[in-house]
Amino acid sequence: MGLLARFLEGAPPPTRLYLTRAGPVENPRGVLYSHPGPPLADAGRAAFRALAERLAGAELEAVYAADARADAEAAALVAGVLGVGYELRAELRERSWGAWEGLPFAEVQRRWPREVAAWTADEAGFAPPGGESVRAVWARSQPVLKALIERHRAGAFLVVANCTTSRAALALALPFLPPEEGLRIEQNEAELSLLRFYGGAGTLAFLNRP
Repeated sequence: MGLLARFLEGAPPPTRLYLTRAGPVENPRGVLYSHPGPPLADAGRAAFRALAERLAGAELEAVYAADARADAEAAALVAGVLGVGYELRAELRERSWGAWEGLPFAEVQRRWPREVAAWTADEAGFAPPGGESVRAVWARSQPVLKALIERHRAGAFLVVANCTTSRAALALALPFLPPEEGLRIEQNEAELSLLRFYGGAGTLAFLNRP
């Protein structure tokens, strides 16, 4: 059953999934990072305190995040201000960069030119040496996101995500968005996106709202 049929029959109250990206982080060298990653920078902490105030009227039931440093810190800040619980899930981690973890992209290009060429040829399917592909991250994160949508049916919750898992969440509402096209959607730090789910069908209410 599509969205139109649901609305014609009288749509139930939606489940609201708010998304945000942890940051800015302490990454002065501009290196690739995943888990555990760097902590929030002072600007990131201030941004998430402000974000929590903007969410005061959203009636959030819980906050979820990856167990990385910045994600966990951001989730704790928002949950503390709003007085709700938060939960860390390893399945929501950013893709592992494997041997590239902690290196600037210029060094990766210099040391692994063939692998970088393979990456540009298959952005979703390529995995760095010892790391993960975008497709692998979507495969591990989407079941958890679906379970959270079911847990909070007709309610609201926040996921503090990274770029890759945010796009995996967006694809649950926008099934025409394949992993290889995920980079077309920017994910801004400490800004909000909202997905509304009516049963298994979703809509994008807004994206990257300051």
